[in-house]
Amino acid sequence: MDASIVGFEHTGFANGQISRDLHADADNRHPEFDPPVIDPPPLNPRYPDDALQAYLRVPERPPLTQDRGVPRNDSASGNNGGRGWKPLRFVALAVGLTIAAAVAPFAWNYLQSYESTDDAQIDGHIDPISSRIDGTIVRVNVEDDDRVKAGELIAEIDPRDYQVAAEQASARLDYAQAEVISAQQDYASALAKVREDNAANFEAQRDAQRYAVLLDKAVVSQEENDHYSAVARVDAAKVDSDREAAGSAFRLIAARNADVAAAQADLDQARLNLSYTKIYAPANGVIGKREVQLGSRIQPGETLMFVTETDHIWVLADFKETQLARMHPGQRVTIHIDTFGLNYRGYVENMPGASGDRFSLLPAENATGNYVKVVQRLSVRIRFEPGQDPDHLLHPGMSVEPTVWLR
Repeated sequence: MDASIVGFEHTGFANGQISRDLHADADNRHPEFDPPVIDPPPLNPRYPDDALQAYLRVPERPPLTQDRGVPRNDSASGNNGGRGWKPLRFVALAVGLTIAAAVAPFAWNYLQSYESTDDAQIDGHIDPISSRIDGTIVRVNVEDDDRVKAGELIAEIDPRDYQVAAEQASARLDYAQAEVISAQQDYASALAKVREDNAANFEAQRDAQRYAVLLDKAVVSQEENDHYSAVARVDAAKVDSDREAAGSAFRLIAARNADVAAAQADLDQARLNLSYTKIYAPANGVIGKREVQLGSRIQPGETLMFVTETDHIWVLADFKETQLARMHPGQRVTIHIDTFGLNYRGYVENMPGASGDRFSLLPAENATGNYVKVVQRLSVRIRFEPGQDPDHLLHPGMSVEPTVWLR
């Protein structure tokens, strides 16, 4: 074995032995004497490294701050074992319980005075904009998220085909009205013919009567009497024929008037179709999901874009069924808007008619035997008080936390 290593081991053993001797001396000394100051052992010249020399150095024993056998005076340091603080703790506990008992009824009443939920959002009407006619889009005046007013022009369809259709309908109406005038004139002519033949019939009937009297007196022959009697019957038949013709002419006027009404309806429809080439915003709102482009060929009923109404919004809050016992329309509501961190005023407008499960596509069927009772949620409609959102910052879909005040 190397001599340096042997020397190192002996040195460590010596240092340890010295440390144990110092501990023994400190335990056996008299309490009236201060602990002796022990110089650290000299450094081993074989190991000049400072770190290793520090490792080999024997640590000093810290001086004793109190002699052995002398009892500690806890009262001098302010510690009496906690016996002095026990009455104060009981007093503080009693005061706390008294305050809690006094505040508990008010806290309970406050907690029972409202119902709130975080399963709520702003809702509103989202109007689809579609075309009532087919055609080609020639102009679109809005983009997504543009604000529009009711009656504002937002898109146009090529109107030329519908202008031609309107002109044709107008021409048919003029023709039908002319036919009515012609039928009225025919009816007037038929009435004149009836009056003329009626006059001739009156004369023929008088002649027939006179000749019948003369025949009875044997003044005229039977042949002459038969001639005037036949003339009278012919003239009477003409009167009946003219009356039927006049009635037919009158009914033709009614038919021509019906043609006029049909032509007027065609003209109105043509003008409506022409007006449908201009598409207007149905309400104040914000444009969304625009799908129509310039030059698009659209069909009737095709959705072009949506308008989210901003004037009529409300809150749809899904309360648990256990929260609805004391809730009714008209109760005051505080609506906290998560987006802005502000509170708005409102009131309960309508109570729900059924739970959301009843309106789902596949409602639960408890009759199958796999029944699990869960607390259902029902949607309560809450209306904002007017005048709180003049800039229309509230939009459908925003999360809110309504608090319905039950008292």
